[in-house]
This record gives sequence, C-alpha cells and structure tokens, in this order.
Amino acid sequence: MDFISTIADLIILNLLFIICSIPIVTFGAAYSAKYYVAMKKVRGEDSGTIVPFFKAFKRNFKQSTIVWIIMLIAMAIIGLDWQWIMYNGWTETPMIYRIGVIVFSVIALLMTITAFPTIARYEMKTTEVFKAAFIFIIIKFIPLALILIFIIGSAVACLWYAQWFPLIYVFCSTTITYFLCIVFIKQFDKLEKAQADKLQALKESVEYDPETDAAGNISLAAGKKDIKELEKNLETQDEEEDKSGNKLTRFLRKEKKKLKGLTAKQKAQYLAQYYLPGTLVIILLIAAICWYAFDVYRDKMRVLAGGMINCYISEEGRAYATEGFLDWGGYPDARTAAVIDAEDLSFSSDSEYESKYLEVSFRASLLTGTYDYLIMREDAVYNYSTPDYFQDMSDLVNMENFTEDDFYYYVATEEEKARSKKGISLQDLLNPGEEEDEDVPVPLALKLTDDIERKLGLDEQYDYYLAFAYSTSSTGNADYQKFIEYLFGKC
Repeated sequence: MDFISTIADLIILNLLFIICSIPIVTFGAAYSAKYYVAMKKVRGEDSGTIVPFFKAFKRNFKQSTIVWIIMLIAMAIIGLDWQWIMYNGWTETPMIYRIGVIVFSVIALLMTITAFPTIARYEMKTTEVFKAAFIFIIIKFIPLALILIFIIGSAVACLWYAQWFPLIYVFCSTTITYFLCIVFIKQFDKLEKAQADKLQALKESVEYDPETDAAGNISLAAGKKDIKELEKNLETQDEEEDKSGNKLTRFLRKEKKKLKGLTAKQKAQYLAQYYLPGTLVIILLIAAICWYAFDVYRDKMRVLAGGMINCYISEEGRAYATEGFLDWGGYPDARTAAVIDAEDLSFSSDSEYESKYLEVSFRASLLTGTYDYLIMREDAVYNYSTPDYFQDMSDLVNMENFTEDDFYYYVATEEEKARSKKGISLQDLLNPGEEEDEDVPVPLALKLTDDIERKLGLDEQYDYYLAFAYSTSSTGNADYQKFIEYLFGKC
C-alpha cells in the first residue's frame, strides 16, 4: 500500500505539473517543484503532496524561471538549426553540422532533465546550476540517456496511439518520474556523503578556520532546509516482532491493532489518509484496463472504418456500406464496419492557420488507423489525394478491369517534388525502401459509379471518389479488395 500510495502521489504530481506548466513560462518552477516532492516520496518521507508542491513552486520560482528561459532560448536556436537542416535536406547538410546539432540537442534535453531537480535540492547560484547539471550528465550519462530514449519513445507512442493517450501518459510519466528520482537520489546521497567526509576531514585538519571555511570549500552549497512536515510520526515503544502466520495475516493484525481504540472519525481519517489514494489508483487502473481492453477488442473486431469529406450518405446508404458489406463478405456476427459521420471530416477553412492545423489532424487520423477508406467529393479529391495519404490503387485492383477515366491520377508539382526530397513522408515510413517515379501519374482514387452513388444516397449532381489509407493490419488490403468488389462488382 505504501508503494501504491507513492505511485498515486506521483500521478497527482504529474497532473499538477501539467496544469502549472500550461503558461509555458512556469515550466521550470513546476518541474523543480515536482521533483522536490517526488524525491521525498520515493525516499519514503511522508510530507504531503499538494501543499509542498506549491510551496516549492513559490520558493524556486525566480531561479527556475530564469534557468528555463535560458534553456528555452537555447532550444529555440537548436530548433531553428533543425528547421534549416530539414529545409536544405538531410544529405545536403554537412556532416559536421548535423553531428553538432544532434550533440547540442541531446545536451540541451539532458540539461533540462537535470537542472531543475538540482535547483529543488540545493541552494546555489544560477551559473552553478548549469555547471552542476552538466557534471551530473557526465557522471550519469548512460542512465539519463536511457531515460531520455524512454521519454522520446513515450511521446511517439502518445502520438501514434492517440486514442490511448491518457493511459500511455499516466504510465510513462509516472515511470519516468520514479526512475529519475532514483537516479537523482543515489547521486545526491553519494555527493552529500562525499561533502560530509570532506568537511569532517577539513575540520580535523590544523588548517581549518571556521570563519574562512564556513562552507567547507565544497563546490555545491548545503542542502536546502526541509519544510516542516505536515504530520509528525508518532513515537512508539519497541515491541517484539510478530512472526506468526503469513505476511497477509500479520499485516491484517497490525492494522487491526492500529485501529483499536480509535473513534469512528479517527478510523475514517486513518483509512482516508493511508488507503484511499492507493484504492483509488487501483480502481482507476482496473477501469482503464477494462476500457482499453474493450477498445482493443472493438478495434480487432472492426473490419473497415470509413469516412466522408464534403459529402453525406443516407441511413440506407450507411447500412449498405456496413451491414450489407459484412453480410455479403461472410464475416462473423461479432465483426463490425463503421462509416463515420461526415461532419467529423470538415477539413476546409478560410484561415491559413486553421487549414494547416486541419491538415495535421487529417494526417494523424490516417496514421492512427481511424479511417481505412474515405469517400470524397471531387473538390476534396483534388485537395487531399496525395501519395502521403493514400495507397496506389494499382496495388489494390486489376487496372485492366477499369478505364483511365475511372481513376483520379496524382501528378506531383515541382514544389512538391522539391519538398519530398528534403523530408520524410507517411509513405516512406509505411513502405521503407520503395522509391517512386514522381513524373508518373499515380492512380490514388477510384470514381464511384452512378449506381453506387444511388445505393449510398449521395447527391448525384457531383462526382465522388473512393481512396484507401495505408493498412497496418495483416488482412487490410484483402478487406480493401473485398470492399471494392462489393461496391463495383469487380476488383
């Protein structure tokens, strides 16, 4: 229960950290406050969570903010360097420049990880903070590098599996905080022991002068004074250890003995203080596991999920594209096929900023497997049908069964050709090693016939196209081909 309570406190700390970091400029103070309390929790010091967090936030605000602004400026400069590399192309940038940017990026990230816990632990000048953080990186480079890889991996996981973001964030942030605290505590304890030994040796020497050597000539200042504990441990007389029975029965007897003689109110306070956080964490964890297990099951049972851009289908058309397809394909009753509401895919906007945001959202929707296929009105096809988003239809259908007029062909512009040489596309990630001739038109969307439009209940005054996202499942393309055959009667 102590361990579960510690985990619960770390979860609360990470939530407080996120809330207090929202203004961005307060990130440093929130980060140092989080590790001030977290290290106490991992040490087993019961000093509360919320109150100590805000006290540390207030006490370290000035220095942490200064350090954070300096780090923010450094990371902004590094970000501009990365932007310059991406603009010029990775292979076109000199190797020495690339290596330098990578090295400084790693140092900046590790400095961010180590500087603020150092501020939380010690009272020192700002210049000394950077010096101490850099020395800490050198001493503990391997564990810090492994934790940094885990941080980057967790960020990628949150983006890749966006629908599971809450569970991934809670698990990863708590794990990272716990292991970072262990690394910091071990090194801080080792450092402070060395300081104490050095100071003791200095005191015992004949040259020691308390007035001139008050600080012991130690590179780091003495540890900060701990705030008063919210609750003091009650001193109890030593009792003979109870070794009868197993661990569970001994634990129950011990707790029963603690509750004996307490009033109902005192018992409620005791249970709320020591068991409520852990119990809530267990309940939430079980609920999260059940929720995501159901989500995994539902995703596994899904055959295809479709979406629409700039078009609407009737209820009869929805049934035709889902239940009708499942019945025709002979899928088991437990399998599902979904057609998403059209209003969820309104990607057009008059604002340039909103258009860029919507494009990122669109990419994320396809990348995370939200949509297997899209039905698009002809104006949307021209805006969104690129090899970055959709599969080459020649990989899904027999081109001899269709005419050229049945497809929308993508031809890269000169600007797109130049941009593709300097970046990595979604197609590159999902199909590594495949090179595409950019001058050859690519069939990305298949035009719906008038008969299909009527069955789906689409407005027949427009033309509509069907396009398929890149599939990550083992049966993805086979299901795609089945759906094409279901709609067109051929594939």
